[in-house]
Order: sequence, then C-alpha cells, then structure tokens
Amino acid sequence: MIKRTTREHVLELVESNKDWNVLDLGCGRDGIKLANNYADIENYVSDYPDNRFVQTEASETPFEDKEFDFVFSLHIAEHVSDPYKFCKELTRISKSGFIEVPTPFFDNLVVGNSNPPPHGHVWWVTFDDIKNEMVFKPRLSIVDEMAIPADTTFLIPFFRDSMVLELYWEDTIELRQGESYFSYTAGNSDPPKIIDLRGKKIPNNLRKWRPR
Repeated sequence: MIKRTTREHVLELVESNKDWNVLDLGCGRDGIKLANNYADIENYVSDYPDNRFVQTEASETPFEDKEFDFVFSLHIAEHVSDPYKFCKELTRISKSGFIEVPTPFFDNLVVGNSNPPPHGHVWWVTFDDIKNEMVFKPRLSIVDEMAIPADTTFLIPFFRDSMVLELYWEDTIELRQGESYFSYTAGNSDPPKIIDLRGKKIPNNLRKWRPR
C-alpha cells in the first residue's frame, strides 16, 4: 500500500513510536534526527559519531529482511537506475517508510539535476491517484535550470506542494515505469493536445524555455 502524505505527519508518526528501529537511507551529512541508523552512497561516518552508519548503494543494501520498522528515503528515488529494484529493496528491509521526491517542474528548475548519475536525476516521479502507484518517467530538460539548491529553502513554506511529492508506504510499493508521453488541455473546451517524445528529441519550441 502506498499513498500521499506529508513529512509533518510522518515525523509525528515516528516520534510517537520511540521503540521503532528507523533508517535514513540516503541521509547525506544532515539526516533525519529521529533515525537511529544512517546510510548513504558516500562515506559520512564522521557525521554520525553516536549512531550506526553504513556506506551502501540504496538499491542493494547489507541489511537484514525487515530489519527496520521505518525507513526514510528523501530525494533518492529520482537518482536510481532501476526503480523496481530500489522499491523492492525498501520493502525487503523495512515494514513501512516515507519517500520524498521533487516534482517534475521543480526538478527542472534546480541547477545540477541534469548532471549524469549518480548525482544527477534519472527520473521524473509522479503519483497515480486512481491506481495508487508511483510512476517513473525518464527525466527531460524542458526549461533552463535557474535555481541554486540552497537558495530554494525559503520557498518551502509557501510552495511545498508544488516542489515535492510525499508518499507513505506500508508492506508494498506499487509502481510502474512510464514513457515520455504527455498531454494537456489548452482551454476549457479544447480537446487535449498530445506531446509524444518516445524515442524522439525534444522539439525546439519546447526546449529551454525561459521567462521573459
């Protein structure tokens, strides 16, 4: 089961279950304070002197089956090479968890997201509210990157829903991999217009839009 949530709600849930064994997977240097286990592809062991730290790939960890009651995975899913393998690993090592990813629009605005893996983003991740599934589509660069990550922090209180997708999962994570296929309705009575980029280059009239 996977559904939309908020980070605030999830933090309250974990805070109310102090006996839980909690992992922050992809913790960076400043991980979730409620976790008691930390893991990252980089070696940040010196940043967690009082807690367990493990250097590992997110999709293939050394942890035992259901070792954790809860796992945080913040801004990791958009980086992985194989979404199915990553989500399967999350459900293998933990009973439940929280996934946070940037929205496609916010992803396109932030400098560095178009860099090659592992630091750049591979996927646009959205959520199908009808099927309750995560949807992974290949990332596209539609607009020029214009925002430094550190400079976006002040926007969070105002535009968080437009900046990140927040998901709670328990037992299973339903997902599918989509294609570069998009549609939109220009007006209230206009038929949907289709943009199909499967196996094609981005048209010039879509590439690198900039505000005037």
